Amino acid sequence: MKKIIPLFIFGIFFSFSFVSAQTLKVISAPAFKLVYDTLNMSETVIIDARDSLKFSVGHLQNAVNIDAFSENAQDLLSGYLDKKTIIVYCTMNKRSEKVIEILRNINYSGLIIDIEDGITGLETNGFITTPPASIKVENTHTVNKKTETHGQPIIQVFGNFDYNATPNTLKQYGFWFGRAHFGYQYQFNEQFKGKIIIDAGRPTSVGTIIVSDTSGYHLNTTNSSKEGSYYTMTLKFASLEWKPADIFKIQAGGILQNHYITQEKFWGYRYLAETFQDRYYKIPSADLGFIAFVKPNDRIGFDFALTNGEGFRFDQDAYGDVKIASGIDLYPAKNLQTRIYYDYTKSKNPLKPAEQQLFSAFAGYKFKNKFRVGTEYNYRKNHLNIAHQNLYGYSVYGSCSISSKFEYFARFDRLMSNIKTIQTTAWNFMAIITGFHYTPVQNVNLSLNYQGLIPENKGNLIQHHILMCFEYKL
Repeated sequence: MKKIIPLFIFGIFFSFSFVSAQTLKVISAPAFKLVYDTLNMSETVIIDARDSLKFSVGHLQNAVNIDAFSENAQDLLSGYLDKKTIIVYCTMNKRSEKVIEILRNINYSGLIIDIEDGITGLETNGFITTPPASIKVENTHTVNKKTETHGQPIIQVFGNFDYNATPNTLKQYGFWFGRAHFGYQYQFNEQFKGKIIIDAGRPTSVGTIIVSDTSGYHLNTTNSSKEGSYYTMTLKFASLEWKPADIFKIQAGGILQNHYITQEKFWGYRYLAETFQDRYYKIPSADLGFIAFVKPNDRIGFDFALTNGEGFRFDQDAYGDVKIASGIDLYPAKNLQTRIYYDYTKSKNPLKPAEQQLFSAFAGYKFKNKFRVGTEYNYRKNHLNIAHQNLYGYSVYGSCSISSKFEYFARFDRLMSNIKTIQTTAWNFMAIITGFHYTPVQNVNLSLNYQGLIPENKGNLIQHHILMCFEYKL
């Protein structure tokens, strides 16, 4: 640990040497009324962060519609980096905060004005919100006009350099790719969209080769192959999305499951560590089947899924088993989001006798772009379909912004098992992850971090790892 402390002291000193040129001002609609007429519109853009349907009903004059939760929001906002002032509003601040977060991530260096009482305050204070004849919408389609078809490449790569500081370790240094995604998505029209992504993030492995004679005696064998140096290309996503209305969409095929996506987005550092369910339960992020999303308003959303349950690397098993899943996303107050999730699998396979269930709850609070803190609890009943073998635990994580490019983060995990045997000692431990996140340019992320594992069994060594992680994406 003595070697680790100087590294983080250096990291803190280095991060404070960078100061953001970005300025954020949160004002009310009455205060905005005083400055509206003085704006230089050639150097200013007004962003309406709501969805296109609400924008079409009414919006601030001269506003541009960029749905904060659309997949191409970052690309659209990047087109306004030359503006000295960006004004943003929505309905309940959630979408405005998302836009502000994106602007920070793409290193916007001007003035951001956030109208905290949103469209309601603007209407109350006499701003014209009736849509003109021609509506400028920047979320890939124009209201009452057929969507133009377009495509977009998808590239995402994770890499890690690991220094293993665990005493008496055999493998002290290592470098590997955690993920390499290559894909493409295509918008056929306003309602239909297709996506395909190839995953090359897992090296192949020959494994152990054992040769025996007819009497059962092992014979001497050698293996000089280098198959472990190759990476297998896997079809991870291949889905078709139908979105007949802004509040509803359904995806079919090789889909992204929604069990921990809320937590993953809130955690924000997938390139250096997975979230609790992914890391310890090994639940695949994708599966074959259907998933539907219903979001009637900004306060609540539902998702329902029916999938094979084997993950994206396998087709349907011989028994025709399926997994049923459902989740609820709630936004009970400003800056606060919560999620409740449940899934269920039952197999006819005699090797999987018990019904497996997962119960999950999450809550996260985000204060503007200054800091965020979240916690989740997960309980998996009959883990691996083995009766009375339950895994449960919690994760607490958060981060604070040091500047527009630097963040400090920390996370604590606790995993436990109701069964205490030699085989299950690996399921009882505490984990610590902490370090710095740095974004030198848009879509490039770097992190110097420490990851430690403290087993409950005192006979096992405490593990210490110092990692330099990177991510780039398009």
